[in-house]
Amino acid sequence: MEGHVAKNNESTFPSFVDLDDFLNKHNSNFIWLLVATILSCGWIIYLTYYNSRNIGLILTLIINRLYKDGYIHIGSFSFSVLSGKVMFRDVYYINQDMSIRIQDGFLIFRWWKMYNPKQKQHDPKAETRLYLTVNGFEFHVYNRTDLYAQLQETFGLEPTLITPKKEEEKGREDRHKSLESVNIKAESPDPTSSWRSLIPVIKVNISTGRLAFGNHYLPQTLCVNFEDAFLTYATKPPSSHLDQYMHIVKGSLENVRVMLVPSPRYLGMQNDEPPRLMGEGFVVMQSNDVDIYYYQDEPGKLA
Repeated sequence: MEGHVAKNNESTFPSFVDLDDFLNKHNSNFIWLLVATILSCGWIIYLTYYNSRNIGLILTLIINRLYKDGYIHIGSFSFSVLSGKVMFRDVYYINQDMSIRIQDGFLIFRWWKMYNPKQKQHDPKAETRLYLTVNGFEFHVYNRTDLYAQLQETFGLEPTLITPKKEEEKGREDRHKSLESVNIKAESPDPTSSWRSLIPVIKVNISTGRLAFGNHYLPQTLCVNFEDAFLTYATKPPSSHLDQYMHIVKGSLENVRVMLVPSPRYLGMQNDEPPRLMGEGFVVMQSNDVDIYYYQDEPGKLA
């Protein structure tokens, strides 16, 4: 009986010698080809559906371990060195004041373009090297804790929102000091010392965007919806010699609608009802095409 059981165990679990004899008796090349085909199909399926998600999960864990002032999530992430393309999906950033959500998008860095270190930093007509496309963009501002903490400090109230940090307290003390000995450090004239000589122009395309301002303590939330946005970012020399440079954002928006939408989870009284609602809320303004021109100087550095 024991010998019969041992014989069954040997037949159930073949040894390497038995496996080698089996492959020699049969067509071993065909079997290895079948195994290689199955493994290749499994590897292709993994690269197609799961590799980018695993990379996104790893990046999410690493970034949130290093960054403590908010939460960053990356659903999937993949890149191609040959085409200079970075693709991402289900990306959002959340902190105590705002949230940024992106459904999917990709970034193309044209590394094969010839780099000219003598190129002007502030040339809005320079060739685009960085290109960004985003689908399903949402930007929501629901709090301003820094401003509230500053008001509490101004009126001598006990801070309840943010615990003051030593660096912030030191910064406030420095701001209250006299500015007689402050020197304005202008930007270095060497074009190779700035990243703008490498990326003078950035083009951004957004498909289906939404900007929201409000929270559940307000009866209405201001929403700005648009279908397509074509933006171009560049820099040019500042209007004042005390500044470093000037930011320039030009572009156009299509099918823009500004609305006051009832805030979800609002439990207060509605004192002022909107005159009429269209879809989600009361339409304040709408337009088929909106042109954007935004200019802002970058302040000089204090030394």
